[in-house]
Amino acid sequence: MARIVVDQLIGVSTLIEQKPNLEEGLRDLAGLTARSIGAGRCSVMLLSGSSDEGEHDLKVYSHFGDLPAIAYQVPAKPHSSIAWQVASTRKALMVNDVVASPLASFAAQPERIDEPFMSAPITTANSVLGVINVSKRLQGDAFSEADLELLELFALFVGKSIHVFQLEKLSESRILQMAQMLDQRETGSGGPINPDPARIAKIVAKSFYRELTLAGFGPKAIMSVASEVLGQLNETLNTHRTRLERREESG
Repeated sequence: MARIVVDQLIGVSTLIEQKPNLEEGLRDLAGLTARSIGAGRCSVMLLSGSSDEGEHDLKVYSHFGDLPAIAYQVPAKPHSSIAWQVASTRKALMVNDVVASPLASFAAQPERIDEPFMSAPITTANSVLGVINVSKRLQGDAFSEADLELLELFALFVGKSIHVFQLEKLSESRILQMAQMLDQRETGSGGPINPDPARIAKIVAKSFYRELTLAGFGPKAIMSVASEVLGQLNETLNTHRTRLERREESG
């Protein structure tokens, strides 16, 4: 059994790194985590928002199992969800009887309030990146302390894997290198860039504007360049989407 667990954890540490993007890696990782613990559902939530404004959400980034679509549309707000409780305290949580717990009012999906669940913080470089949740126990009525300890180990490896993935991509991208420098300058953080797309977009936009301004471009010219960049990006994304759809049809 111990050997199986070790093999699973090694799989976690390399799974994200083997994928072309973080989203695909975390989707496969959610499935691996659920199967290893014996759960039918797993979700990975990452912090989203602007740290310099002091506002954050927790958004579902990927999942395994029958998670409803609304889970992606409605982020968890501070002090109003169990996931936030885990992220803010940095302590894993196991609740086998939600109704009888003090956290019943924080349940995001009231129709599933009778399902046991566990949640653990995803951390790296002394920062909280998000949380990983599992629910829908496949065998037995409740999760055990051993299950919770295993989830904590998976969460630890998830955080490390995200960090390694970012370092690898950072070495290949000058834009991300610039974003990291600006992020560290503004926040004083020495850790990896928050994987939240909105946060990275804001940093890159500031870099884009600053560099073009220093190059002598005025506001109208910057708007024109930005529109052209967005057009080219949209064209590239459409081409990539078409390629993926063809691959799925042929596979």
